[in-house]
Amino acid sequence: MESTPLVFNPRKNRVLTILMGALLLGFGWQIRGTGTSDPSVVILLFLLFLSVHYSPRKKFNLIIFSLAIYTFGAMRTGWGTFVGQAGIPGLYPGHIPPNYGEGFDIVVQWWQGYFWLFIVGISWAGFPSLIFGGYFFTKTTYTLKHLAIAIVLFTTGMFIGGFIAELVIPLIAPQFYYQIYLPGLSTRNYHSMHGNLSTAIGIIPVLLYVYFIIKDKGFVKRSIVVMVIFAIGLSVADVWQAIGRNNPDWELPFWSLWEYFSGLIIGTLIFWFYSTFSETELQESDVSPGLEFMNGWKPFDQFVINAAAFYYLVLYGLQESVGGSVKQTCGQLGIENFPSQKIIQTVLLIIVLPLFFLYQRGSIGVAWAKKSFCEKSLIALILLLPVYYLLFAMPHIAGGRLFQLKVSHSAVWLDTISFLIIEIYCINLYRQLRLALK
Repeated sequence: MESTPLVFNPRKNRVLTILMGALLLGFGWQIRGTGTSDPSVVILLFLLFLSVHYSPRKKFNLIIFSLAIYTFGAMRTGWGTFVGQAGIPGLYPGHIPPNYGEGFDIVVQWWQGYFWLFIVGISWAGFPSLIFGGYFFTKTTYTLKHLAIAIVLFTTGMFIGGFIAELVIPLIAPQFYYQIYLPGLSTRNYHSMHGNLSTAIGIIPVLLYVYFIIKDKGFVKRSIVVMVIFAIGLSVADVWQAIGRNNPDWELPFWSLWEYFSGLIIGTLIFWFYSTFSETELQESDVSPGLEFMNGWKPFDQFVINAAAFYYLVLYGLQESVGGSVKQTCGQLGIENFPSQKIIQTVLLIIVLPLFFLYQRGSIGVAWAKKSFCEKSLIALILLLPVYYLLFAMPHIAGGRLFQLKVSHSAVWLDTISFLIIEIYCINLYRQLRLALK
């Protein structure tokens, strides 16, 4: 496999890299919220962009990337009506809004929405941050044994966190607990708070293990920063909900703007954080990427593990996105009978898995196999961005709304502009890469 030179140094082009990363995650997080994408797509785009700018690294590979995506998906807990509770001090109180079909409108402290979305960010990004922040840039050797211990500690921490959540929720969210949960009006809010808080607490034993037992302090520092970045993005962007819900005449698409700016803030902060790494932190280590467990495996067994990795890396998010887009497009066209998610999954697997098997055997894609992981990531990013944008745009095209110049349509324009900028940027980057390889 060729070694691709780093033709676009993120440290020398810091502002541009941060801007592009912000637009990419803003685009990804907003299409996730429309139902024409999936959270795994956001992380896939993020990982591909990271690979392009920080390769070559041994730990950037198919299996580790798919593990990161699977882990992020597994951490997804509900967030109840958290997004509607944000207020603005001196202007708007917080509300548990009545438009979720639960029939109540209860005033809460203005900070409740922001606080609980911060906890959601910690919950969602907690375990994945061990990969995004810790594992990718550490020189300490980690094995499957360490991963197993981390899973056990995390599960134990979540169990203990459940007891802690039961004690503290009545104290920090009394309106939820006493006016909604105990009277039996709804259990949705309480279960969301309980699940997110216990999951957020669950990561603490893992961090303590790495810090005190493995003594990898940099791993812990980076993991915590990445966690907090996700939490800040989800939380701060909720100001759009407070503004939009309290000013309905403005017709702001406050939900979509919250989604877009969550990604924009996360992208800005996370790629700023990566840009602060020292040359020592960015130096590639000699540590193996943790794939040595496959040495001695039979070809078919290797195919199975690689196929599973490829599925979670690309196919899972793709079939979820295709299903969501087809469903919404058919709804716009008044078509009641449309392919189910299982049919879409089956068709994709029938088409792709045989091709992937032939690729693994070396029967097809020989030139592709020789490319570096960095170059593959850039090509994949260039190809996937139009696919996901088209899936996002199809319902708007079917409804004749794609080019509506309305305030209520502003998030669609933000996504369209972001997609075009990122796609042009990536194509230009690929041109530079090919010139460097000649």
